[in-house]
Amino acid sequence: MNRKPFKAPPALLSWDTVHEKMPWSVILLLGGGFALARGSETSGLSVWLGEQLAPLQSIPPFAISILLCLLVAVFTECVSNTATATLFIPILASTASTISLHPLYILLPCTISASLAFMLPMATPPNAIAFSYGNLRVMDMAKSGFILNCIGILTTNLAINTWGTAMFNLSTFPQWANVTILHP
Repeated sequence: MNRKPFKAPPALLSWDTVHEKMPWSVILLLGGGFALARGSETSGLSVWLGEQLAPLQSIPPFAISILLCLLVAVFTECVSNTATATLFIPILASTASTISLHPLYILLPCTISASLAFMLPMATPPNAIAFSYGNLRVMDMAKSGFILNCIGILTTNLAINTWGTAMFNLSTFPQWANVTILHP
């Protein structure tokens, strides 16, 4: 019986394919956002920024939540959603501890607001795809996106002030969030 020598099948993925097809800009964008967030956390910048937002303590909690959601939603129009959330979450957690507000009261709506990128073509890949067909103008996207952002922020804050308060007991500052930072 004549047997042919076994020949391995060709590789599914070669370096040339990876080099040509890999979206390196996306990887660098996400990696840069993670590095920026880690650097701000390690250097103490997140804590410092959180302490600088201490004057928010004189504002009612629902207004703090709405203001911070607006800030995050505007920021996410120009930066990736992941990078926005990664950058803002440590800062907002520090802010919540500084003003003795339940961290979830700020973090939940602001994390959701990081996904409200409807206004600009560059905000998310689906926006860019819709814009690339040529039937939309930037102003069209900005008008409808602004309305969607407002609806999203108001709905999220309505939910956190009704269901969220009942589900997570957001009216009290939790013991687990009471963190004392020791400076050597």
